[in-house]
Amino acid sequence: MQNEDYIIIVNPISGNGKAKNLIHKLTNDLINQNKTYKILTTEYAGHAKKICQTLQGYEKMIIIGGDGTFNEVINGIMLNHHKPTLGFLPGGTGNAMMHDLVGTTYKKAINIILSNQKKKIDVMKLDLNNSTEYSINIVGWGMAADINILSEKLRFLGHPRYTISSLYYVFNKNPRKVKIQIDGQERIENCLFILTLNTIHTGKGMKAAPRAKLNDGLIDIIILKSKISKLELILLLPKIFSGKHISSNKIEYIQAKQINIIPEKNEILNIDGEMKCLTPVKISMIDQAIEIFSTN
Repeated sequence: MQNEDYIIIVNPISGNGKAKNLIHKLTNDLINQNKTYKILTTEYAGHAKKICQTLQGYEKMIIIGGDGTFNEVINGIMLNHHKPTLGFLPGGTGNAMMHDLVGTTYKKAINIILSNQKKKIDVMKLDLNNSTEYSINIVGWGMAADINILSEKLRFLGHPRYTISSLYYVFNKNPRKVKIQIDGQERIENCLFILTLNTIHTGKGMKAAPRAKLNDGLIDIIILKSKISKLELILLLPKIFSGKHISSNKIEYIQAKQINIIPEKNEILNIDGEMKCLTPVKISMIDQAIEIFSTN
């Protein structure tokens, strides 16, 4: 057993350096609470996963980063028999997980951690052709991945890049044919995207799956059908911020334990905001797989 109260994993480049700036606040708050800590700074992509895969002895971990950093930590923790309680600080640009935890500001997030209230949450397991990945937020295929890829190329534009990318794909729709198996029921669909979520929110506070719960054992599946006009799509997409998009007859909302996504053409996935891995993918839910600090 280690002597420190917390192990801190920080990605210094998350949120254009936002994560690095939170370290000073965090260490001051921990010292004021008479808490001890050890800081580990990630140095390259995949480093957080590597650290967490072999880390032993610590019972409480604080992660400072964005959704991608959180994803790396989860992937490392899931490969480690030792699973500390995880606390999250919003050091990224999207911070989807923090919206679900009602911890989108540093002050709210640190208060959640220092409350020492805990709960177990589910983790999505992704079985791919040659690997296994884990996700606590979102797996997106189709237009949901296209928009993310384009927005990364337009990063120099700042926040408007997401709107611009979305509009581009409204006017350049790319319907896809896909075989879907949901809890053993198979069908063929023509759709624009499929989202699978464990959280209500995806990046920038969008309420993509308003019925989702972190610990209900269910994957929330959002399917956008391809038979939708450009005007309907323009009117529909902004509703994702309020969750009202699910009332559209162009959207199918399903809660299930497992989904297989097998497209005609294999494409990259959006996994917790990071573009990686290729379809086909089998997504299943591991009930209450990890413990986090949470007050809701």
